Amino acid sequence: MAEADPVAPLCVTFRLTSAEYQAGVRRLTLTLWPIRLFIVVAIVAAIAALVGALLPYTILAIVGLLVFAVYAFMLAFLLGIRPAQSFRRRTDLRGDQTYCFSESGLSMTFASGESRVKWSYFIGLLETKELYVLRHPVGQMGSIIPRRAFQDTDAETRFRRLAQQVGKGRRPLA
Repeated sequence: MAEADPVAPLCVTFRLTSAEYQAGVRRLTLTLWPIRLFIVVAIVAAIAALVGALLPYTILAIVGLLVFAVYAFMLAFLLGIRPAQSFRRRTDLRGDQTYCFSESGLSMTFASGESRVKWSYFIGLLETKELYVLRHPVGQMGSIIPRRAFQDTDAETRFRRLAQQVGKGRRPLA
């Protein structure tokens, strides 16, 4: 088998599954401080409800339970329901996606078009056991790439080497 040319672009083509998309959105969303604050409030409210139930303090138990229920519902919506709806609605997410990585940047091809960006456009690389998520500078956006898209560990290692350029050469926002 011939060895891959280290300067040639590394291209991967894949179709995201709903589960992969939801996991990528969850990973990206959990990096945002407002979501982390929601989680802390939900935990504190659950503890307050439990303490109020164990002690004869009905008001604390009711308020804690109500706050917990509201925040738990909001978290479920943000981390589960909304990503599933987005995946069903957006045909680009369900179709073939091709990413080509090179030293200068990457190109992305979807059913609706293509885009080329430099590595410095991205502000971070998030990982899970199954995914890579290239974080965009715009709020809660990212490019989700499943690890299964890479043909072998050498291709994945080459991607990781190229992705070390993420955010380098980026000017700080004023």
